Amino acid sequence: MKKKIVTVMFGVLFAAGILSGCGKSGKSDTKLTIWTNMSVEADTIQKYADEWGTANGYEVEIVHQSPSVQQFAQAVKSDSGPDAVIGIPNDQLADYVNASLAAKVPEGLYTDSDFSDAAIQACYVNGERYAAPLSVETTTLFYNTDLVTEVPATWEELVEQAAVSGGVQFDATSIYYDLGFVRACGGYIFQYQGGAYDTSDIGLANEGAVEAYGFINDLYSKYHVISNDVTADIARSNFQNGKCAYYIGGPWDIDGFTSAGTHFAVCEMPTFHGAPFVTPVGTQISFVSSESDRQDKAWELIMYLIDHGALDMYEAGDRIPAKLSDQNMDAIQNNEYSQAFITQINNGEPMPTVSEMGQLWGIFTNNIRSMWAGELTVEETAGNIVRQLQEAIELMNSGK
Repeated sequence: MKKKIVTVMFGVLFAAGILSGCGKSGKSDTKLTIWTNMSVEADTIQKYADEWGTANGYEVEIVHQSPSVQQFAQAVKSDSGPDAVIGIPNDQLADYVNASLAAKVPEGLYTDSDFSDAAIQACYVNGERYAAPLSVETTTLFYNTDLVTEVPATWEELVEQAAVSGGVQFDATSIYYDLGFVRACGGYIFQYQGGAYDTSDIGLANEGAVEAYGFINDLYSKYHVISNDVTADIARSNFQNGKCAYYIGGPWDIDGFTSAGTHFAVCEMPTFHGAPFVTPVGTQISFVSSESDRQDKAWELIMYLIDHGALDMYEAGDRIPAKLSDQNMDAIQNNEYSQAFITQINNGEPMPTVSEMGQLWGIFTNNIRSMWAGELTVEETAGNIVRQLQEAIELMNSGK
């Protein structure tokens, strides 16, 4: 009988010993699993994770994964589930927050003023910080140096010039590219104040928005500088092959144009309606799982990468750092393309970090196409966009 008792007690103690070295999920207390959506930069992230891990007594596994909320929700329940995600587009953050999968940023982890305004705005959901900004990108104006000797200061002048010098191409049916026209005239998607978006306050049919749609309509019907069959891919190809004078694109286009031998330069967007042209700033953000038992260490690792890995991340994937002091590094200061994008980023803002934003894309495109087809007036286009967006949001929320 005594032997059985001793055996049972040994088993209990052995199990307790195993569990004492593990977190809630059974993973070692000294291991972090990090998912990243960044494929080109994954090795660089692993390099800095190893540096941090060696200094802090942790093993860090970087897993290249393009996560969905559903995948993440399932994975965090497993032994090998992620403690954090490094490098996903900021427009996905709200979905994780709404699913209670993202932890709030600890007080004092970083100072907002150290980063680009747009990057910080991208890290807030419902007035609370849930992420740290890693890198930023936006679109701006490319021009063919064989066709253009001087870029006009305003969009109003640019379209006059483009009408006789080869046109300007971009997907003008997309709010992603049209945002600057709308914002310059006083329109907006959702009202933003105090770190939160009011999705019931839609500014896509106010007087300014109507004026912006009128100009977008003129691009098609009056100046004939764009056409309704031009997608972003077609515009990129046409500019690369010298078939248009101007193109709206991002830093991801530079390697292709350079390899193709396109003669081009990049500059800040011309003003419109007497105001700076606001472009959407995409921020690669990092967040920590609300289910992780090692949240503090995960945040430490994220900040280590931000504070020490900016140059290597830039050299690996042309990622412009979100931290303002890092934008002054010689490698970035001496790159004329990066400087043009940084200037434009300072005029930009993120697309609203709310799940409701997903309802707008198709609605906006379809109504712009109908306007160009003569099926809707400019005013009817504005009204339709807001009415249909309100209906879509109501339907979306009714299923919650």
